Amino acid sequence: MKTIAILADLKRKKAKSTVQKLTSHLERKKINVLVNEVSKQTDLVIALGGDGTILKAARQVSGFNLPVLGVNLGGFGFLAGVSLSDLYPTLTIILQKRFTTVERMLLRSEVIRKGRTVGKFLALNDVVVKDGITARVIKLRLEVNNQYVATYVGDGLIVSTPTGSTAYSLAASGPIVHPDLSLIILSPICPHTLALRPLIISSNDAVRIWVEADHAEVILTMDGQENICLKLGDLIQVKKAKERLKLIVPERKSYYQILRAKLKWGGR
Repeated sequence: MKTIAILADLKRKKAKSTVQKLTSHLERKKINVLVNEVSKQTDLVIALGGDGTILKAARQVSGFNLPVLGVNLGGFGFLAGVSLSDLYPTLTIILQKRFTTVERMLLRSEVIRKGRTVGKFLALNDVVVKDGITARVIKLRLEVNNQYVATYVGDGLIVSTPTGSTAYSLAASGPIVHPDLSLIILSPICPHTLALRPLIISSNDAVRIWVEADHAEVILTMDGQENICLKLGDLIQVKKAKERLKLIVPERKSYYQILRAKLKWGGR
């Protein structure tokens, strides 16, 4: 490997010091280092931080088809599978090209207003239509493959990938789904009827959500990091993206081991 990109929030003291040490380490090995930028010459991306850093990295590297190593600097770190203490031993193995990757599905969303596209977005975890800063219910019409499904009255609707099933969707009582599966999860947020439950559909299905709320406090968020204000009559189209995230995973850890560790399963 000749060029490695490091993505991190340099405003955080721990991230900044780790980037400095890692950069020195790689440069001693005659490896070119890019910080918070990716080029066509990049061979590997290291995302230093937590899951939020990887979510941002997924969008940043989507056009390059690069392997991403997530390094957890603290916090929950469900996606960032390598601890800081394991960084350099893991990196040694990676530089010898002894690693495997898993591909994670991304979602492509588009906001259409009065027949005109006003925003296009990518998301690794989820696309969420929700109420704004006040606790007011919103009304959303859901269609799948141009077929009417239901009208949701409540706090919103989460459109999630299998990767995102352990994020916001889980908090909204959605199912935990193995990330290797190819599907989309639709989870209502605090619906005003118990009959509306989470729904699993094919990843090949096209989701259309119409905003039928009568107030101006409705937003669309992607991975909780990007957002756009919505208006009455807006159409949100969501489908599986052509791009995919190539995530490096430690070979010694299975998905179920990660679930047990992160969600504290098996304890009393």
